[in-house]
Amino acid sequence: MKNAVHLRVAAALDLVSRPLIGVGIRVGRMTSWLILVVIVAVLLTVVMNALGMNELLRWNEPVFLFGRAFTINSATELQWYLYGVLVLFASTYALHTNAHVRVDLLYHRFSPRTRHLVDLTGHLLMLIPFCLLVAYLYWPQVMMSYNSGEQSNFGGLTDRFVIKGALSVALVFMTLGAFGRVLQSLAAVLDPQRAAQESFHVR
Repeated sequence: MKNAVHLRVAAALDLVSRPLIGVGIRVGRMTSWLILVVIVAVLLTVVMNALGMNELLRWNEPVFLFGRAFTINSATELQWYLYGVLVLFASTYALHTNAHVRVDLLYHRFSPRTRHLVDLTGHLLMLIPFCLLVAYLYWPQVMMSYNSGEQSNFGGLTDRFVIKGALSVALVFMTLGAFGRVLQSLAAVLDPQRAAQESFHVR
């Protein structure tokens, strides 16, 4: 009877974990397409530089991110805006697919259940607190950037709060994903057979 309760709890935890993990995977897959936009921005910068063009387009009313004109500095800064968003949001996908860098001597030798225990502890004591703390402490910087209208000093992109805010938002996504991993690992700890039968990392 006791074992049956454990199995039901494990199944419930695994069921709740999947939407949280799924969000991180979907966001990561969507943001991966930004690499194509980064390539276009790089090519545009190279072409404008080769042709000696400082300004490509200009319009009358201010446009979000671009202000009143699209310049070579706009294209240059667009590259690191997009690449920053790509790296930040793809990190959650890397967590779920085990594509992040691991520096360990013992982890790969552990059984699936022990790996879940290690990840469960690491996520609860290190990853989740770190993400929440940085997101919380950095948010005033985002609001300061928004309220002051911070923008490029070199005729590049405006609305710099966007890229600054991306850090806090990405860390919230990472927290949700890590919490999903905690629930999934806890399910595997309660039901060792689940850990042995299922693929450890979601693909």
